[in-house]
Amino acid sequence: FSFFLFLIPYQKLEKLALIGIVLAIGLLILVFIPGIGKSVSTYYGRNFHRWIAIGPYQLQPSEVAKVAVLVYLASLFQKLKLEITLDYKKLLIPILLLLTVIVLILVEPAFGTTLEILFVILGFIFLFGFPFRNLLIAGIVSLPLIYILIDRVGYRKKRVEVWLDPYRYRFDEGHQLVTSFRAFLDGGWFGNKLASGYAHRYLTYSHTDFVLATFVEDFGFIGFMTFIFLVLLLLFRSFYLIQKVQDPFGFYLGAGILIVLGTQFIINMFVVTGIFPITGISLPFVSYGGSSILIVLISLGILVNITRKENLGL
Repeated sequence: FSFFLFLIPYQKLEKLALIGIVLAIGLLILVFIPGIGKSVSTYYGRNFHRWIAIGPYQLQPSEVAKVAVLVYLASLFQKLKLEITLDYKKLLIPILLLLTVIVLILVEPAFGTTLEILFVILGFIFLFGFPFRNLLIAGIVSLPLIYILIDRVGYRKKRVEVWLDPYRYRFDEGHQLVTSFRAFLDGGWFGNKLASGYAHRYLTYSHTDFVLATFVEDFGFIGFMTFIFLVLLLLFRSFYLIQKVQDPFGFYLGAGILIVLGTQFIINMFVVTGIFPITGISLPFVSYGGSSILIVLISLGILVNITRKENLGL
């Protein structure tokens, strides 16, 4: 997919922006239709509607929606950049479309993916030139809403309680976090024999959301810091190239992809180290998962396409 998208001019995606987000909304609705959507129960006592069954395969529409939102926002902000005066009436339909995506993902529920999309929207607004001070004020004002979203939904409230005192719940909901802590401790400086540690045997989702814990157990603190260095190198080098892109659509799209990847890396690392409550966000390039890996590869293909030499004005 990366190679295929590398060959096709990324500018063609702009024409598909509106169609893409409408299709994404359609896929998000299909998740709730019996016989098409797949429901999974968790130990929090909640059914999660996040997948569509396609024969033997499963598709996670919220992952597809992230790319659709990126393309749509890049197209929207490029048009806004060309306008001398901003007509807020023209923003009504885009706001409704984005709110529809956010609400559908929140209802699945996929709170982590919702956070990613919100960070992307805030990132686009900041890149557009909206004062950071105003964004900060808006964030502070929205804190009561975030509190309500957590406090009024049982499983989210439970996750926060587990995060605040994981050892109190170490035999049930806190088992993941406590085992993750042990994996970091057991890894030491240089790690252990591959796939032989405690986390590989007892850590749930050790190949997906908590794969970083098993990685550190295998490769130690040195391996962990090397991984962080490579991630930062990828993000900063990519952003350096994105800044040179002549086309506003390409700049916004590339920057949006970096915001998504950066947000995923940061939140996942914060979760497995106990800095942030468990959200279910995978680690790009490392976590196992069909839809998430597919979308990361698609995003990477688009990013490489945008940063081709002929697009940088060099």
